[in-house]
Formats: sequence, structure tokens, C-alpha cells
Amino acid sequence: MLLFILLGLSISSPATTQFVYAYVKNHDFANNSTLESNQNRSKFVTQSCNANGTSDDKIQAIASDWSWYITLVKFGIAIPFIMFIGPMVDKIGRKKILLWNLSVLTISFAMKTVAIYFDLNLYYFLIGFAAEGLSGTYNTFHIASLSLLADGTSKGKERTIVMALYDALLGFGIFFSYISSGYLIEYAGFIYPFAISGGIVFFLLILVVITLQESWKNSGEAKTQMSISPGEIFSWCTRSENITSSVNYVFIYLLIFFIYLMPLSASSSIRMIYTLSSPFCWSAEFIGWFSGCNDIVVFVGGLIILKGLQICFKNITDELIVSFGFLSSIASLILYGLSKNNWMLYGAAAAGILQILPIPVIKAMLSRVVHPNKQGALFSNVYLIETVCQICAATLFNNIYHQTVTLYKGFVFFVMSGFPLLALIMMMIFVKCAKTPSKDQTEIVIERPDIQKSNIST
Repeated sequence: MLLFILLGLSISSPATTQFVYAYVKNHDFANNSTLESNQNRSKFVTQSCNANGTSDDKIQAIASDWSWYITLVKFGIAIPFIMFIGPMVDKIGRKKILLWNLSVLTISFAMKTVAIYFDLNLYYFLIGFAAEGLSGTYNTFHIASLSLLADGTSKGKERTIVMALYDALLGFGIFFSYISSGYLIEYAGFIYPFAISGGIVFFLLILVVITLQESWKNSGEAKTQMSISPGEIFSWCTRSENITSSVNYVFIYLLIFFIYLMPLSASSSIRMIYTLSSPFCWSAEFIGWFSGCNDIVVFVGGLIILKGLQICFKNITDELIVSFGFLSSIASLILYGLSKNNWMLYGAAAAGILQILPIPVIKAMLSRVVHPNKQGALFSNVYLIETVCQICAATLFNNIYHQTVTLYKGFVFFVMSGFPLLALIMMMIFVKCAKTPSKDQTEIVIERPDIQKSNIST
């Protein structure tokens, strides 16, 4: 479990958006002023509201564009790797995939650190994210880790709570990452967050080599056939022997998962740009505390509430828990869009305490209906969806923010709130339709008792 916490410390990279914002302002919109060194660039971020309104809006728009470019490069390159990682996890084992992922991640952080140290153009900064894409990003780590968890847990509520605990521990890591990055940016500049992240990933690599026991058992077929065909990527749901439920069930929940994940994938970076500008004008240190506390409340608070619901209501369904998460996300995004002061932002963060619940619960629901030997392929598809979702969300919401920042900065959050609402409606319709056949059959027997009586008399 320590690995998961350290991973959150290293890969969240909360400094990326703030660095892009600072770079854009320093080189293009700083009234022809140039900072003396990288070490002071964080101070430039905290003074963003000193610019006039028009200039500040342009900075936000361009920073939003660069956040989009980074997402396209990183996750666009990662898509083909993530597609084949799942079947490979089921063929060659979890540990080997982890080793490859962490090795390439270490190199990518080193490249980003060098680009910042020498104050290179942002295009060179993108090269580091391209290398991260070659690793499959952190999604590859999650695919292997969740496969390990599936190997060691039984089906049912145990797997649901363990996967929620996994997200909670990542939340602790992200919490400390945001806090430490905020202080590092504020007092030492942008170099150290990326350098330290690379060091932590390298330490993780050493831990995996030394301590991790391979839970995957190689079969005779896997020994003789190591190639991956495109059909195997989706074999977990296309072959009847690999799935214990309806294929429609799986596809519907994957679609709901995709729709719900859209705003969550882009909200963090947009929210950071949002709070750097007026009327909030937050410093890197303050952003670190807010983002860290928000994530710890969402990840850990959501886990506690999930466990409490399972204890207090023995028959509570996963669908009902997911619905609570959808409603929480809708309320949070609407409040972010309406926020005019710090307290409204705090209220928006509190309203989203349950928004993380649908993610681990839907993953656990899907995991329970898939054959144990196809867990890697399943999670590969899940994180493939997350990767495509990252690209689609950045393309849609960052461009909406760019176009509407001068009209109403919070408009993009209203658009985001429509996605969990749509996911909620789809799930309610699907659950109701799934129960309809059995209900109709029962009613026919009750409403025509005369048929039974006539048969008895004859």
C-alpha cells in the first residue's frame, strides 16, 4: 500500500498547470518584463491579478490551450500502449509491466526537469510528456496494480471496498503532493517538484524490484504464445466464457463511466487556472492546500461514507451508491460555476465529497462479472476509456473555457455539470428497464388466476 501513496506523491504533477501559466505570463504577457531566474517564477504567478482584466483573460486562455496540448501529447501517445498492456499483464505478469512503466516515467520526469532548468521553450517541455506517454502514463501502473488487487481479493463487497481503499490511499499521496508542491513552487521555484517526483518514481522502481511478489500464475498457453492479437484486447467481453453477465450490462456501464469521467478529467487543471485569476488571485501555496484538502476529503471521505453505507444498510445496491456520487458531482460543479469568493469555492469542494464513489464502484461491478484470467484486459479497457476521456475532456472543456473566459469564467463548470446528470438519467433508465421483464411476468400470473382454476377443474 505504501507504493500507492508514493505514486500519488510523484505522478500527480500539480505544478504543471501553474508552470504553464507562469511561463505564458512571463514570456508573452508580462508587459515586456522578464524574470531573472526560474527560482522567482512562482512569485510571478502569485501576482497574476496585478495585470489588467483583458491581459489576465488572455493569459488564462493561452494557459488553457497549453494544458490541452500537454494532454493531447501525453495521452494521445499512450493510447496504443494502454490497449495492449491489459492482455500483456495477463500473459507476462504484473511485475514486469510495472518495471517498464516506472522506468520510462523516471526518464520523463528527468526530461521535464532539464527543460525547466535551462528555461527552454514550452515545446521542449512537451517532449517530457511525450516520453510519459510512451510509458502508458500512470494508467499502466493502475492496470497492473488493480490486477494485483483482483488476484488477492474475493468477489463481492470485499473487492469494492478494497478498490475504494486503493483510491483513498492515492488520495493521501495526492494530498501530500499538492501541499509539498505548493510550498516548493512558492519558495523554491518549479524545478524541485519535477526533480523530486522523478526521484520518488525511481525509488518506487527499486521497491518493486526488491519487494513485490508476482501474483500472476503463468499457464501453458501463455508460455507458448506471447503475441497479442487485436481481438484479445476485447476478449474479456466478446467471448461468453469470459463474462458472467450480459454484454449489454457491461457496455452500458462503460458508457456511463465515460460520460461521468469527462468533467472529472479536466476540472482540476481548469479549476487551477480559474483560481489563479481574479477575483480569487490565489498563490501556489494556497492552491496546494486547497487542492490537497479537496482531494483528501473526496478520496478518504468518500471511502468512509461508502463503508458506512454498507454497514448501516446491508441491502444497499451499488447502483444507489453510484447515484449518490452523480448527485454530489452535479452540486459541486454548479457551485464552482457560481463561485464569487473563497467561501463559495469551499462549499463547492464540500458538496463533491461523494463524487469519487462511482469510479471504484463501477470498476468493482465490472470486475465481478469478468473471468479472473481477464482482469488485466478488463482494466486495460477501463483505463483506455479514461485515456480517451482525458483527450476528449481537455479538447472540449479547455476550448469552452478559452472561448467563454471573457464572458463568464464559470460557464464551463455549468457545461460540466450536465455530464453527471446525463449519466444519472442513463443509469436510472437502464436499471428500471432491467427489472421490467421479471415484474411483468409476475403480474400475468396474478392477474389471470381463473386460467389456473379452469385447468384444475378439467
